[in-house]
Amino acid sequence: MTKQERINKWEKKIEKIASDYKHLTSCCDSASDAGVLNTDGKLFDAIWKAHDGLISIIDEFDWINWYLYENNCGAEKMQAGHDGKLSKIITPRQLAQLIIEDENRQN
Repeated sequence: MTKQERINKWEKKIEKIASDYKHLTSCCDSASDAGVLNTDGKLFDAIWKAHDGLISIIDEFDWINWYLYENNCGAEKMQAGHDGKLSKIITPRQLAQLIIEDENRQN
């Protein structure tokens, strides 16, 4: 698989994960607001542990969790990179490129 094919594949994964994350967040917020989900409870904890656990299986460098939680799916326009070369990570494609760079550095 070429580098561009790998980036494209990661981009699609990230788009799906970010979309599902936003939907899950919205659903949990609505359930919490309605009083049917305790954000300090076991069900809430289990939902998010399962979500994060599945992501950790495919993302050995933890970039996706960083993108979702710290960078707010790119809305924070945070910078990341390697060897002092940082760039803003706003889109799933930019994150995909960063992940591929990490994979290449490890090989």
